[in-house]
Amino acid sequence: MSDGQDSNEGARDNRPRNLQGLLNFCTEITAREDTTGPSRFQGMDPERRSFLEEALNSMTVDVVKRLADALKALCSESVTMPGEDVTEQERAIEIIEEYVDDLNHAEDLQKLGGFPILMKCLDSPHTSLRTGAAGLIGDICQNYLNCQENMLSLNIMPVLLHMIDTDEDNQARVKAMYAVSCLIRHCPKGEEQFLKTDGLSYLMRAMQSDVEKLVVKSAFILTNFFRKNDSHKATALSMGFVEQLLTLLSNENSDDISREHCTAALLNLASSYPPALAECLRPELNVSQILTSRLEDIKGKEELEEEEGYIQEMLELMRRGSAESEENTNR
Repeated sequence: MSDGQDSNEGARDNRPRNLQGLLNFCTEITAREDTTGPSRFQGMDPERRSFLEEALNSMTVDVVKRLADALKALCSESVTMPGEDVTEQERAIEIIEEYVDDLNHAEDLQKLGGFPILMKCLDSPHTSLRTGAAGLIGDICQNYLNCQENMLSLNIMPVLLHMIDTDEDNQARVKAMYAVSCLIRHCPKGEEQFLKTDGLSYLMRAMQSDVEKLVVKSAFILTNFFRKNDSHKATALSMGFVEQLLTLLSNENSDDISREHCTAALLNLASSYPPALAECLRPELNVSQILTSRLEDIKGKEELEEEEGYIQEMLELMRRGSAESEENTNR
């Protein structure tokens, strides 16, 4: 519990959230009673009665009505007007966020016409609404094919990519990247729109930014793309992604998380696409020296074991590739 938090608030957080929770609660109360002795039944004290009434009320919330009310708040003109108080709209986004992890409620939001309303929020002059809407779009679309395709039908991909490139707020850019990642994950139409909108160029520019989370998310998307087919890998190679990943890995200011994801992306590309491995073997790129130096710096650090494993795999892959190349030359 954080400092200054009311002790009763912690108790309320443990109230039953569904019928199973209420059943477990009642079972626990019953188990405390000694059923072998005389009954000690007495009237329920006011505090317990209030607790149970609150629990029952929380399970009878009309979720669709709450979503509809939240969307109504987001239709306010204040969403598009600078200088307006958007506290109510920020709360509306929080309310929607409470429910959309459930696929049924995500689809309820779609049926209520919520997707175009969230898109309108992406163009809001209020940073909190742009950021909140982008995060919601990611939550709604994550692995939900129907929601992904319905959102994509609104031509949202160019809007999000433009936001990644130009938004004045870094957190809004990061949330837009998250939304893009969720729209293309396991979604062929999303991948198609991403490529058609030159999404890889947006990733390249994001990786060249000094925003750690943008670099990490870009590398994550790249790694997933490299698993798809060789045409994606050929495009990435021709655009200079090997050099870009190496630039990040050789930069002393790159943080550990960025390095881990960039090393994973490089390994994934080089291990699955021979032309990329050949690129890594070019002496002028100093790939082996960069990776060996980093390995010496992190060896034995438990928190960096995953990156260490990627580097060792990459170095072994390059050793084998170099030996095969030399063998072919000597034939």
